[in-house]
Amino acid sequence: MNDDKRIVPWVDDSEFSDVARNVSSCETYKLRLAWETIKIWLCRMPVSKIPRSIICTYELLNAYFENSSQSMALALMRFVSLLSSESQDRERPNFALPILSLARVAGLPSWLADLRNDIAHGIIPSTDTLESAFRWSLKYLSEFWASNVNYNEEQFIELDGLLKCQSLALTKYVENLLQEEKTTQLDVKEVFRNRSTYACFPLIVNTICSYGCAMFVGGSPPCNIVQDQAIKLKPLFSTMLYHKLVGELVLQFILGLRDDHSVDDDIRLEWCIAWIKAIKCRGSEKSILRDYVDGLSLDWRKALNHILKHMCNKYRDLFMELLIIRDPPIPQDKFEVIMSHIDVFCGFDVPNTHELQTQPAMPRQVDNIKEFLHMTQRADAKSVKIKENKDNVKFKIRCSRFLYTLVVVEKEKVGKIKRSLPPSINT
Repeated sequence: MNDDKRIVPWVDDSEFSDVARNVSSCETYKLRLAWETIKIWLCRMPVSKIPRSIICTYELLNAYFENSSQSMALALMRFVSLLSSESQDRERPNFALPILSLARVAGLPSWLADLRNDIAHGIIPSTDTLESAFRWSLKYLSEFWASNVNYNEEQFIELDGLLKCQSLALTKYVENLLQEEKTTQLDVKEVFRNRSTYACFPLIVNTICSYGCAMFVGGSPPCNIVQDQAIKLKPLFSTMLYHKLVGELVLQFILGLRDDHSVDDDIRLEWCIAWIKAIKCRGSEKSILRDYVDGLSLDWRKALNHILKHMCNKYRDLFMELLIIRDPPIPQDKFEVIMSHIDVFCGFDVPNTHELQTQPAMPRQVDNIKEFLHMTQRADAKSVKIKENKDNVKFKIRCSRFLYTLVVVEKEKVGKIKRSLPPSINT
């Protein structure tokens, strides 16, 4: 299958097919629909990037709806000039041939070439002649539209067959990994090189979660299931990391959440939490998935939007963690406002402003030094307490609602953290 990529102004194959069907119709309202759609396409991309046949279709329809002989004459002249010279402009741009010769090569009749020359010399043909030329030109262009629709259909049939083969290979590979059977990565690596890879991500996630459901029925808790599966799926994650596809996999786990109170949803949620924890604890040894999140690029907007659409109590903490690790980070004051709204939506008791000022700060663990130092920059950060124990050193900073704690095991990092504290912070 041809793996070339090209940016086009139409949304999908269906939109292109609709325009092609309307162009080949003789009904005025369908021609108007085609004209309006192509007009939108011309706003999306430069004219030089759009095929000439589409440009000619638009100009002919535009002249037709203007109901002007002069506009139709100019549109027909442009039609003959653009289509007859297309091959010459592409192959020999500095070499000019007579328009009659070029028109013959392009499959245009000689009378249309003569009509074009008459218009170019200021002679406007009769209305009947222009009408006949318009109908013939539109029929000629319909062949362009029909041939491209057929080509797209052939490509989709080929792509469908390819996806089925890849789906079988991926399913078998993931199943073998989860069952700890012998596997080969040759076929799977080829799948991840192909542009159809993204269509296979839901299949990978569904296979992983279905096996997780079977283990859950056997009595294992979701966190242990994810831990066990993550160990078995290391070869898959390593391959996806190499092709920079881990972010898309994480997104598919999130997009699969539906709050349908099923075991499958619980397994997906546990996987989401595990991935977010790995991103949050990047570089530490607290997550089994930490080796696969380096350079990870996640579509935060799509992930947060999906969770908001299906927000419930059990997704609240996942949403909060996504906000915390979002890049670029959200200012703390906005973060607290967002979470207060989420808490209200989920039915949690939200204290008023007076209660916030009088109640003791709630403890919260910070796993990242950079995140802790970011907390010290906050306007409501007043003081830092440092407690040195035998095995570690604890840094505690009190903000408006929370008491953030960072536990440092490496002694050499303690001095660096102390030197990085703002002068305005009391210790």
